[in-house]
Amino acid sequence: MSSIVTAQVIDLAVIITANLANLLLAGMFLARAVGQTRYARILGTGVVVLAVPLAVAVALNALNGREWWTIVLPGLLVVYCATEFILDYLLKIDFRHTRLLGPYLLLYYAGLMGMTGYAFLVDTLAGFVTLATYFVGLAATLYSFVRVGHGSPA
Repeated sequence: MSSIVTAQVIDLAVIITANLANLLLAGMFLARAVGQTRYARILGTGVVVLAVPLAVAVALNALNGREWWTIVLPGLLVVYCATEFILDYLLKIDFRHTRLLGPYLLLYYAGLMGMTGYAFLVDTLAGFVTLATYFVGLAATLYSFVRVGHGSPA
């Protein structure tokens, strides 16, 4: 790769972003479960903001002609974050209680699993770390759902 930003730097940034997203989401769901909507909103906004460095990584990977998965896998989370921004921040609609919930959740989980896949494709240890933080977020999601259901937007 003949770029100022090497593939290794991009991959590290994507893996860090993936784990940060998983941990922010876990915190968001835990905050939502205990009624701390302000903190849940802040953490949720942090996840949406992560679309920016991910979009840069996707663009750099595409410009440098890297493998398809270096574009598609993080691209799924970028699309999820953009969808979240549009539905929760711009339109401010209660889509969690509509037919939009199914496709939304599909995109959400595809984005997170795409990031886990990216991490595994880069490095097995990074993949297991990312999978572990994904499971932390999944446990927080389950806890939140049991406590408050789909709740309100974070």
